Amino acid sequence: MSNRTHDAAADEISAKTSKRLLPDPSEIGALFFRRRWIFATSFLVTLALVVTAISLLPRTYTATSALLLEPREAQPVKVNDRGFVAPADDNLIDTAVQIVRSPTLTLDVVRSLRLDQVPEFGGGQAASDAPARRALAPPTDASSEGIAMTATERRASGALLARSYVRRVGVTYLVEISASSASPRLAAQIANALARRYIDLDSARKQTRNAQSARYVASQAAALRKQAVTDDAALQQYMVRNNLMSAQGATMAEQEVSELNRQIADAQAQLAEQRGKLAAAQAQIGRGGGGADIGSVLASETIRQLRQQEAVASAHLAQLDARYGALHPEVVQARDELADVRQQLNAELARIVSGLRGDVQIAESRLGSLLGSRALAKGSLAQNGSAQVGRLELERRAEASRAIYSAYLTRAKETAQAGELPNADASIDSLARVPGAPSSPNYLLSGLAGVAAALLVAGLATAIAEYMENTVATRADIEGGLEAVYAGAIPTLDSATRSKAGNITPQDYVTIRSMSLFTESLRNLATYLGLSGNGGIAVVTITSPLPREGKSTTSMCLARTLAMGKRKVVLVDADVRHHSTSDALAPGRDREGLFRALDGTTPIEQALTSDDRTSLQILTTLGQSNPDDIITEETMAALIAALRARFDIIIIDSAPVLGVAETRIVSRLSDTTLVVARWRTTPVKAVRTALDLLSHNGSKVGGVALSLVNIKEYASAGLTDAFGYYKKFKGYYAD
Repeated sequence: MSNRTHDAAADEISAKTSKRLLPDPSEIGALFFRRRWIFATSFLVTLALVVTAISLLPRTYTATSALLLEPREAQPVKVNDRGFVAPADDNLIDTAVQIVRSPTLTLDVVRSLRLDQVPEFGGGQAASDAPARRALAPPTDASSEGIAMTATERRASGALLARSYVRRVGVTYLVEISASSASPRLAAQIANALARRYIDLDSARKQTRNAQSARYVASQAAALRKQAVTDDAALQQYMVRNNLMSAQGATMAEQEVSELNRQIADAQAQLAEQRGKLAAAQAQIGRGGGGADIGSVLASETIRQLRQQEAVASAHLAQLDARYGALHPEVVQARDELADVRQQLNAELARIVSGLRGDVQIAESRLGSLLGSRALAKGSLAQNGSAQVGRLELERRAEASRAIYSAYLTRAKETAQAGELPNADASIDSLARVPGAPSSPNYLLSGLAGVAAALLVAGLATAIAEYMENTVATRADIEGGLEAVYAGAIPTLDSATRSKAGNITPQDYVTIRSMSLFTESLRNLATYLGLSGNGGIAVVTITSPLPREGKSTTSMCLARTLAMGKRKVVLVDADVRHHSTSDALAPGRDREGLFRALDGTTPIEQALTSDDRTSLQILTTLGQSNPDDIITEETMAALIAALRARFDIIIIDSAPVLGVAETRIVSRLSDTTLVVARWRTTPVKAVRTALDLLSHNGSKVGGVALSLVNIKEYASAGLTDAFGYYKKFKGYYAD
């Protein structure tokens, strides 16, 4: 890839990245992965500090008892000012809450539990109060009003109010009483004592009020009884005088009229029934039916027998007539017998119809008699109507007197019974249990808060570490921070191979594993620098801002990789002070080739040293053994020109640019210069200074490459680097 093409791609990526409103989540993940040890250490240390602080906090236990308020009278439901339905006796519950927190009740609890001797309630702070406290015995009645308090008891009461809490449960009649203490057993005792003391006070108050009510009701009951007896006697006398005596709630006249009305209704129904039977019989006879379907006829045994005889005679006559003819004596006799049976049948039908007429006459007579009796009874009832008005008035008065007397009598019995029994309007719904776990500190909430604090501190430490990071680590650092071109990354040999590399050096490894990931990274670097094809760049200077950045190793590996590609390659060791390339590739050989080639005392062909593994030629150096052995621009330019004529690619391993001026001379004479920075080691300022020096020197900087990158770490060189996806290409490499 050419520099121009790469710059255009980088600008496009930068433009797309700048349009994002939020950072890429994968970038955040990569950041935390890079700083995972700082994050984990900060998180664990902070969490340990939080756990230690929580364990050192004093423990407070809270126990809760519940009171159930039981109003004596049911009251309607109303909608309160908060907008939801609630019982109408809010005042009763609010009063109960205030009584539980009253000084009188708390003082009773302090004395009953001897809280003035407990250190957390102020006990032991004033030893001079002990005699006075012993002189004041704990109260045993329902109230402790008017009893003096010592200073210790006052402090204990205040501490009890501060450590207790009373609240209503929703809109119910339940009131919860909570008490806190360093002792779980004492917390339960306080909560139960507050509830029991409230019930004792309420019961005593109710007993006193019931006794007063009983005395008042008893005084009124005698007078009301006398008045009720007088009103009943007046009513009875009036009813006797006016003949208004009644039974079952009605007068005798009213009962008589009612009975007559019932009987008249029955008589009318009976008369209608008899008339219907007679009319039906007459209509049947008038139609010529012979009364065969009259109900009384059907029910008559005589009619049934005559009908049978008629049928037998008729059948016998028909047989004889068919056999002998109409004039035969037996036929005549049979005909006379049939006529006799029919005559008897008609006579029986006439008797039945006559009986029906008689039943109708009897029913009419009974109805007339009942109507006359009712007329006489109504006359008597009208005479008693005027007397009913006075009776009703006296009756209402007597009923009112009896009702009032009965109510007072019932109330007197109730108050007498209530005065003998405890009748508090509250009961203990649930007693407080000894808590098994402290309420403060809340381990769950404290743990969650500790985890949140640890995450916050760890995130802050990670952010600070990232902010304070001043080394080159990612492609973004080079392209964004340095505004330079990213040339690629060279991994460490251990992270790039799946097997142990052993004692194999990187420059030897590229010759052994030519299809490995490590070797492929060098091919990518060569492709970027434009060294893979014919023509183009021929002279490349490789330098670094500081020593031990991996530039010499990069130079040797790149040169051997290109040499294995059938290219004529020469590697010039221009780092005359450190000469790492010469020490690695030509140990024990004559290594004064560079300076002898520069001063012309030795021909270039004789100054070159052949690589024992590849076709690479090396121009070695032993250092400045002679004070005149220096690199000048004229001699170096002549050497490069001579090498251009003999080789396709010239790679110059120069000294670190920040410390040696010769590097700037060599880089200015090269076609391009590659700056090598060690991953997560070289400071950004050092790389920026090196780039500025090369730029002011007129050198052509091809880009910045990262060396010794541990590619096993996620996005080690940034998410936009190819090594961020190296795991997907493991099958392509032979390590």
